Amino acid sequence: MRFFKIWECMMPISSDRSGAIPALTGLRFAAALMVFFSHYNIPGLNGWALRVQGSGYSGVTFFFVLSGFIIAYNYLDRFESDPIKNTYQYIVSRFARIYPLYALCIIYPWMNSGLETPLLPYLVGVQAWSSDVYFSFGINGPAWSVSVEVFLYLTFPLLIPVLSKLNVIKSRNRLLIFALFSFAAQLCLAAYFSMPGRAELTSINPDSAHRWLYRMPATRIFDFCLGIAAAIYYKRHFVATNKVQRTWSRAVTASLLLILVLMGWSKNFLSAFSWDAAYAALFTIVILGVAIDQKSKVSAAFSGKRMILLGESSFAFYLIHAILRPLYTAHPSGSLMYQVLHLAIFLLIVTCISIGLHLSIERPLQKSIKQLFSKKKSTVAVA
Repeated sequence: MRFFKIWECMMPISSDRSGAIPALTGLRFAAALMVFFSHYNIPGLNGWALRVQGSGYSGVTFFFVLSGFIIAYNYLDRFESDPIKNTYQYIVSRFARIYPLYALCIIYPWMNSGLETPLLPYLVGVQAWSSDVYFSFGINGPAWSVSVEVFLYLTFPLLIPVLSKLNVIKSRNRLLIFALFSFAAQLCLAAYFSMPGRAELTSINPDSAHRWLYRMPATRIFDFCLGIAAAIYYKRHFVATNKVQRTWSRAVTASLLLILVLMGWSKNFLSAFSWDAAYAALFTIVILGVAIDQKSKVSAAFSGKRMILLGESSFAFYLIHAILRPLYTAHPSGSLMYQVLHLAIFLLIVTCISIGLHLSIERPLQKSIKQLFSKKKSTVAVA
């Protein structure tokens, strides 16, 4: 009871917040880079540094938490007041945001693969539910996370009315319990899959932690919920003061350092905890802290125009970096300088292509689809 009284004092009610949070867009590119370097080794690294690079798969956990935060930040009010009325526009918006480029990055590599793999499960975004890791990561490996996102997007219109009914949105104490429950569920699942007999299972085993904790959409709901809880706190219960903002800024720095330590820790690397639980709460603190103190050094580093453009292009970057692998062939026999320069040029190529895809395909089609479906809805309403 004493803990909740302290929590009550720390969280005075404030007015709703709205508007863009530029640093969160920039951070998306940092997370995409983490995934990129987990797939393309930086020459000359070994030991702790090599494990940090290999642990870049944790970047997808950041994306799932961020999705919960951004969607709740933008849609909380509408779904709390009238979920049925706002679901249509929400679905159209999410579809326009991810599907055109996703479909392109599925169909093209499928055509290159010889057309033997069934296309439909990938087009409708259900491949991550498969127990076969080769099917989940088929056609375009990184696209499995979009399959998870599709599931998370569909749960949001159901989650918010339930949270509202349970008074989680308005009650600070219940919001805390909701967040703690989500994190505790992740810890319990990780502990279960760390038990002898399960911890040794490889990613190709359908009973492995990799299948159930990393790529399974149902268990990723807890990342999403942590992001939603953070957004509710930021929008409804947080009051900005210089002292509180400085505290959150320090929390962001400490969390980033701890994430780095965990990524390089040999006992955590490829463990059941590393697939999700080790990073989810820390990424939540980073996202929330960056939103709270938008003038901090971390926020400033990711808020520039170039970083925002890279962040907006990060979805394209994420989807194409594996497709473009034929353009890059590592040559370990070359000098270290040659290898580093070779990888840097390839990274530049991937980045430039992703920006081009964002500006020429992703952004125009997103706008066109929204306009098309808005007109259709207006026409039906008038009729």
